[in-house]
Amino acid sequence: MQVGLTYDLIDDYAGRKDIPPDLCMEFDTEATIQAIQEAIEQLGHQVRRIGNIYQLVKFLAAGGSVDLVFNVAEGLWGRAREAQVGALLEAYRIPYTLSDPLTMALCLDKAMTKRIWQREGLPTPAFVVIGDLADIDQATSSLPDFPLFVKPVHEGSSMGIGPQSIVTGAQALYERVQFILEQYKQPALVEEYLPGREFTVGILGNGSKARVLGVTSRIEAVLVSDGSQKEKWTDQTVEPIAKGPLRDQLEDLALRAYRAVECKDAGRLDTRLDKDGRPYLLEINALMGLRPKSSALPIIARQAGMAYPQLIAEILQHAIERWGLA
Repeated sequence: MQVGLTYDLIDDYAGRKDIPPDLCMEFDTEATIQAIQEAIEQLGHQVRRIGNIYQLVKFLAAGGSVDLVFNVAEGLWGRAREAQVGALLEAYRIPYTLSDPLTMALCLDKAMTKRIWQREGLPTPAFVVIGDLADIDQATSSLPDFPLFVKPVHEGSSMGIGPQSIVTGAQALYERVQFILEQYKQPALVEEYLPGREFTVGILGNGSKARVLGVTSRIEAVLVSDGSQKEKWTDQTVEPIAKGPLRDQLEDLALRAYRAVECKDAGRLDTRLDKDGRPYLLEINALMGLRPKSSALPIIARQAGMAYPQLIAEILQHAIERWGLA
């Protein structure tokens, strides 16, 4: 099988002044793309590197085609940037890995995702979306008292999140919302702050056959003043959660949340405990990072005894079966 590879490289966008400084946290290094390529080739497939969406447009316009695309392209512009490559591939009837454009766009928008979960009766912190500074007082009147947590409504990789994201008063709230509006050109999500431990759940598969790969807890996230995170995920900063009542709760909640938004092939969910130790859903990553040493899902896989090539192979196999290519 000929497998195309779509991706965004950090080097393609580094230094640009027209994007938020931490947007490149979403993108991949050459080493990651090489690791994905090698894992696919180990399965006996041929890999055709395509690149980002602009390079994909040129490839398709020139009549290019592949049997399936392994897609890790995050996109650059727009509320639905993570959905753009999938939408283009669907227009050309080319199968691809991971979720479809509807789910990709939905999951990037944290507020829309939380509304779906609420309709499904799944617990998520109380929240409001603020697109205008004049609306802060009225919008937040329905939220619990401080502290609150503020972040961009449709970004990933902890973009826009730093020490100032936890706000403890009206002035800090105003300043942080203003920062999000001006720096990221999008509304701010303001939600109830949960003081408990944070957990990440890795999931593989589709529909009723989806399964939890593992659950890990981040010991500490190293936040720096520009709001980015250095070495957010490493083997030293996370610890696997053993089987037990809490893990059972986290697994059940994550699977229900994953299925509610119809994620495909693989995904990663972030959860956090409230003051009473009850788990709540924070967000879901339908296009999760796959850096071998510093992304959550590969670390979870390693904790579960699954080598990186095995992880890539299983994601690819789920897509192959889902598209009827087996």
